[in-house]
Amino acid sequence: MGLIHAVFDGMFRQARQAAKPPGERWPVWLFHVDTGGCGGCGMELQALAHLPYDLRGAGFGFVETPRAADVLLVTGAVTWAMAPVLQAAWDAMPTPKGLITVGACAQNGGPFFAENYAVMGGLERKVSVDFSIPGCPPTPADVLAGLSALFGGRVGAAAAPAR
Repeated sequence: MGLIHAVFDGMFRQARQAAKPPGERWPVWLFHVDTGGCGGCGMELQALAHLPYDLRGAGFGFVETPRAADVLLVTGAVTWAMAPVLQAAWDAMPTPKGLITVGACAQNGGPFFAENYAVMGGLERKVSVDFSIPGCPPTPADVLAGLSALFGGRVGAAAAPAR
């Protein structure tokens, strides 16, 4: 098993180093909140932590608490039940902080566009969103490319494989 790790490490080391964005605040720490939906966007975000994607090499990482996060990633149509949880996560984050929607549901409500007794719809109609990554769901490569473009980095060839 060690030989396999050595081969992969040797193959992808240069791409990982080239993918890391320059800057003093790297890595950028992300906190993910799924506010309700099918879970597709959340699964795509989890795929970023594994090969062939290299979230850490691109200068990003997930944290377990909003107190350690730089950016709040929101997936799913915002439900009334999750609105207080989302607000609590936002309030717990240190400044400066950012809000990024991932997927159509979080952005504009997607198929849950109309506000009703259970769903508030997308965040773009409710609060100021710093950046949106469209898709239903967006691929891990799309999410990584969006994050890297936003923060001035570039994704290496090994970090985002061709489709």
